[in-house]
Order: sequence, then C-alpha cells, then structure tokens
Amino acid sequence: MDLFSTILGAALLLCGVIATGLLVLKYKSRKKMLLPTFKSVLVTGCDRGFGFMLAKRLDEEGFKVFAGCLDATGEGAKELQMDTSPKLELIQLDVTKEKEIEEAKAKIIDSLAGYMLWAVVNNAGVACHAEFEWIPKRSFQHTIDVNILAVVNVTRAFLPLVRAAKGRIVNMASMAGRTATPGFTAYSASKFAVIGFSESLRREMAHFGVKVITVEPAIYKYVQLSVRDFQIDYSVTALSSTTNFLGQCEEFWAQAEPGIKRDYGEPYFLATQEAKSRLLQWTSPALDEVVDCYMHAVASVQPHSRYVPPWKLQLLNDVMNMLWNSVQDRILAAVMNIRAKPDMLRPIQNGRTGRRRSHAT
Repeated sequence: MDLFSTILGAALLLCGVIATGLLVLKYKSRKKMLLPTFKSVLVTGCDRGFGFMLAKRLDEEGFKVFAGCLDATGEGAKELQMDTSPKLELIQLDVTKEKEIEEAKAKIIDSLAGYMLWAVVNNAGVACHAEFEWIPKRSFQHTIDVNILAVVNVTRAFLPLVRAAKGRIVNMASMAGRTATPGFTAYSASKFAVIGFSESLRREMAHFGVKVITVEPAIYKYVQLSVRDFQIDYSVTALSSTTNFLGQCEEFWAQAEPGIKRDYGEPYFLATQEAKSRLLQWTSPALDEVVDCYMHAVASVQPHSRYVPPWKLQLLNDVMNMLWNSVQDRILAAVMNIRAKPDMLRPIQNGRTGRRRSHAT
C-alpha cells in the first residue's frame, strides 16, 4: 500500500510538473510576437474610433496597412494619412457596398508588391439601441447590413488571400453578442451572428492554418480628442457616447407609431433612459485595451480565439452564461432596474389592474 501511494504521488507530481511546463510554454508563446516583414493588414472602419487607432499602431509596428475608410477623402482619413508612414494606404470602402469591396480587393492585390495579406480586421460597425418595437425597420436593417452582412462579404472577398498566407481573420463582436440585454435587440442580434459566423469559420479554416478571432469588448467611454484643427470621435461606436446613446433612443421614440407610444407610455420611456444613463456609468475610458487585443490577435505567434476586454468582465460574463435563463433574466432586470411599467400594464382608470388591449393592433 505504501509503495502504491508513493508511485501514485510521484505520478501526480510528474503530471503537475508537465502541466505547469506546458502552461509556461503556452504563455511564453502567446507573448511572442511575429515580425511584420512582408505582412499587410486590411482594417475596415478607419475613419475614426478603434479602426483609426489600430491602423496607426500597426503602421508604427512596421506592418503595411490598408486602411478602409467610409470616406477616404474625409477629415479622419486625411488625418490618418498625415500621422502615418507612406506605407499606409487609404482604401475607399463602404462595407455595405459589394462594388466597393470588389474595387478594394483589386486595388489591394495590385498594391501587395511582394507582401502577403496577413490579416483582415473587420472593425467597421454601427450601434442601434432602443427597445425592439421603437426601432425603425430601416435602422434595424442597417445594423444587420453593417455589423454582420458586411463582415461576411468582406471576409468572403479576401479569404483566399488570407488562406494563402495562413493568416488571420479578426472580427469585432461584443459582449452584447454573448449576453443580450433589454434595449440592445438589433445590436445584440448582429453581434450574436458575428460570433456564430466566426466560431464556425474558425473550425473550417483550421485545416488551412488560418486563425479566426473575435474581439468582444464591453462598452467603452466616449472620448473626444483634439486632432489639429478638428475633432475626431474616438469611440468604437455611438454606444459609448451618452449624448449619442440617449439621443438615438429619443429619435426612435419620437418616430414610433402612435399606438406603440400609447402602449409603452412616456413614463416607461423616461425610465429606460434613466436606466441606460446608469449603465453608461460602468463604461471604461481605457480604449487602448481594445487596440491591444487587436494587436495581439494580429501579431501574436499564438493568439487567443476570443478577446474580451476588460478581462474582469469576461469572467463575469462567462459565469453569467452558465446560469439558467430564468436566473439571467432576474439578474439583468435587477441591473437595468427600469423603475416603471409600460402604460399598457399599469392600473386602468377604475382602479383595476390587468392587461389592456394593445392600441397598436
């Protein structure tokens, strides 16, 4: 028995040493960065925000950057060109227009000149935040067009070049693509789709040595920096600006059908605005956290398949998603703490309570 215990203890110790060694090697390999030699990167949405910041960082690190801009002649694009090396090339790229995607592909192929297309960073995105019934159809469709269909179309166009390089596809997702909250229906739908697309594609591309990666940030604080003689909004989307965030909700509410507005009521709308204002107090101003994740995804020898800055929220988010849906619903209701009910569910004139017939039908 003593001999067996000794052998078992030695075996467990050996397994522990091997596991520790493997973890150390894995950690060191993740810290090791690739040389940028003959590597080019396409980044979409570089007019402002994280795309603007990432394009500058990649250029500083020595990568050849193709900076896709919604308006390649606009102020943001001009500023990016002035602040970077001659290797950075501006690309006119409205990701919702297949013609511009094809033209960008042709231009990039002509400009590679011995470089490989190492990575495509699908950074371009838009925000749409209001309760589902308040969102105009065109705004919901635009969110889907930019946040997921454009990701699919850009990836489809450039994937053969990335496959040839055994490179990377890096897609901007969101924590809202893992945990859906009230008032983020369109945005969450688009980001859940990005994550599903990315995870399936990652498993398909494993045969080719291509890594498909998602960056899934929380909400980051609106920051406006003075850049020479004009202002550039450095927020990733309008999500991080209190003015844009609440202003868009007000615009959608004002445009909602009269019956819908009667069913929900002004008190409920104001309560949701108050709840969103409280939510914005949790935003982070550390925008470099997201850019650091992008850089690691593009340049690390062993990148993660998923980045969730800040990392503390990744832990909370992962634990949250292990819970039953009913428990998640209660937690999110408590966090949002909307302090009113829709008018349709409030007490009616004779003092009784109960569900009234919808005005919207």
